[in-house]
Amino acid sequence: MLRSVTVKFSPDMFKQIKMIAEKRGETISDTVRYLLKRGLEERVYEENTDLIASVVRQEVDHALRAYAIYPSLDNVEHPNNSSFMERLVLRRPNRNENPPS
Repeated sequence: MLRSVTVKFSPDMFKQIKMIAEKRGETISDTVRYLLKRGLEERVYEENTDLIASVVRQEVDHALRAYAIYPSLDNVEHPNNSSFMERLVLRRPNRNENPPS
């Protein structure tokens, strides 16, 4: 159920909203709802950027594990660290080179 709210806009802002409504082929009320929804969604994304970045990093790491991983020598100087750091090595063939068969 929709609730009624009265909002006052400056003439310039109202003009912009009206233009958007005309371009979208909808009422001004529908456009205001659409713009508010977009603004709220954007705010949620902004407030959760760290969480989203963490999830994306985790998924990228998971996807990269499906490819050939070669050990890096970055931790050779640290004997207490028993594992090597992993580095993905991707190679794209030269344009003049025949692709491997």
